[in-house]
Amino acid sequence: MAGINVPIGPAIVEFGTGATMVTFDITKGGITFAASTSTQDVKVDQYGETTVKSVLKGRTANATVPFALHDLKKLSAVMPNSTYVETGTAPNIKKKLSVSGSAGFDMLAAAKKLVIKPTDPSATANDWVTIPLAGAITDPEYTYNSDNERVAKITFVAYPDIAKNGELFILGDETAVTT
Repeated sequence: MAGINVPIGPAIVEFGTGATMVTFDITKGGITFAASTSTQDVKVDQYGETTVKSVLKGRTANATVPFALHDLKKLSAVMPNSTYVETGTAPNIKKKLSVSGSAGFDMLAAAKKLVIKPTDPSATANDWVTIPLAGAITDPEYTYNSDNERVAKITFVAYPDIAKNGELFILGDETAVTT
C-alpha cells in the first residue's frame, strides 16, 4: 500500500535575479507564504440576506522570512531607504547599514522577483512559489540573551505585474506555458 507524500521541511528564498540576487538560506521559525482573496457578496431585496452572487475584489499575497544571520550586506538588499557601507581590508573590514526613517520610499520601484524553493532533495520547480514583483520590508527584532537567536523578519509584499495581466504569484514551475 502506497503512503501519502505530504511535503514538509525548510526552504530558501532567492530575491532578485542575476548578479544582484540575494539568497536567504538560514532561517529560524519557518518561511511562510500567504495569499488572501477579497470578495463582495451581492444581495438584493427580493432574496433578503441571501447572497445571489459574489464578485472578486482583489487578492493579496506575501512571504515572510525570519532571517537568522546578522549579515548586513544581505539585509541591505531588503531594507528600504538604507545605505550599506563597507570599508577597510580583511580581516579588519568595517560594515555599516544606515537606515533612514524618511517617508515616501516607492516600494514598487524597488520590487524584485522572489522565489521560495523547498530544500527537500526531491523538490522540483513544480514545488516553488514565485512572486514576480515582491517589495521587501525588514523589521529586525534582536534579543540579546543566551536563549534566543537574533532574527530579522523580512516581509515580501506581492504587487501585480501589469505587463503580465496582473499576475500576483505563481505556484509551481513558472516556465510552464499554455499550449
